[in-house]
Amino acid sequence: MLRFFRINDPYRLVFIFFLLVIIRAGQSFFITDLSFYQLKWLLLGQWLGKGFLMYSETFDYTGPIAALVYKWLDIIFGRSRFLHYGVSTFLVMIQAGVFNRLLLRNKAYHENSYLPAFLYMILAVSVPDFMALSPQLMSLTFVLLTLGNVLRRIDSQVTDELFLNSGIYLGIAAMLYLPALVYFPVFLFSFILFSMAVLRRLFLYLFGFLMVFVICLIYFYWLGTHRIFLEYFLGEGLFMDVISPISFKEFLIPVSPFAFIFLLSIIKTRRSARLTNFQQKVQQILWLMLFGGLVTFLLSNEKSIHELIFCVPIICYFWTHYFILLRRWIFRMIMPVLLILGLPVFSCFTYIYSVEPLTVSTANRLHEGTMLLGEKIEAYLATEINTPCFNEKITEKAFEGINYYGSAGRIYKIFIKIDPGYIVDELGIMGQLQYRYPYLEENYPEVGPNIYHKINR
Repeated sequence: MLRFFRINDPYRLVFIFFLLVIIRAGQSFFITDLSFYQLKWLLLGQWLGKGFLMYSETFDYTGPIAALVYKWLDIIFGRSRFLHYGVSTFLVMIQAGVFNRLLLRNKAYHENSYLPAFLYMILAVSVPDFMALSPQLMSLTFVLLTLGNVLRRIDSQVTDELFLNSGIYLGIAAMLYLPALVYFPVFLFSFILFSMAVLRRLFLYLFGFLMVFVICLIYFYWLGTHRIFLEYFLGEGLFMDVISPISFKEFLIPVSPFAFIFLLSIIKTRRSARLTNFQQKVQQILWLMLFGGLVTFLLSNEKSIHELIFCVPIICYFWTHYFILLRRWIFRMIMPVLLILGLPVFSCFTYIYSVEPLTVSTANRLHEGTMLLGEKIEAYLATEINTPCFNEKITEKAFEGINYYGSAGRIYKIFIKIDPGYIVDELGIMGQLQYRYPYLEENYPEVGPNIYHKINR
């Protein structure tokens, strides 16, 4: 079964891509519901596409580059979940190709093949949340590009551009998804531990990383919102209380097959693999990447399944070793079928039956033009987004600032831009807003419990 991909032929990537598209299309047929975060990223793009600014007029901590991607996808193509699926499928294919290429170039195995790219694809599609167009998925692309540069340096390929580009890649990764900054010290340690890196080149690495952040900071400084950017993205992005829309059971069941495969592959690799000195260095760097992935998960304030996408390359690396090291014909015939076919099927069906779909009751559906003051953005599942509130903690913090002139002015502009027909106040702050803004008091009388309707004048 795996013999076809154990040939050193780049055209095998074409077959992997078609398999990825077919499997992804099949998943879309069986899994029709959006997760909370998938809906959030769609609505965030739609909100920013209306002309609202990130952070100052959007109460959320999503990375600025990720928010920019969502915005322009919505501006060009509109609010389309299938477009997100298509872009994420393309990214997974790019990641599989990049990861396979760096393993080939660095002779990570005793044979040259495209088996790692195939297994990477299988692992990525096995959990539907991995295939979402998440900031984590986009960030991983640049982490893998940095990994390739680290391995080139260990192979004694030395250029100033290698260090500078590595820093830039990690800077972009962190601006897509802030906890990915963990990989900066991880790869810095790799540069120092496994090779002799001169201080000047390490400063280039730091310069490239900081350059991306400074460019983002200058952009928000130009908009006059740099303090809000630092507060929401850096402060709340790392130190906010943990939130998770799924239970521990919903998290554990789809992920458990990955833990089993990982342990099985490690045991087989340690028992049977005879690695060269350079191959051992490659493996040690991947162990550091696994450590970085786990720390990234701990730093995240979401604690959802898609957070573990950073562990996929490491599992793929050991899983490839497992299949290469199989010797008995019965195992070589049965195990690929059992694991490769069983993993997507098991994960898909357990995901369907263990993760509750994102739905909204008829009573909680919003009419077009309704502004919701609260975090239950699933109310906009079938309607156009009409609220800046994407995170409850940041929303509460933003509205606490109405006693200050600058914050009060920004919030007032949001109400004027939206001009909602109804306001649904789940946070219980409409009274304070009406006291601060006479316009709201005059034009939005309460017509029901925490429901305010605009007077037609």
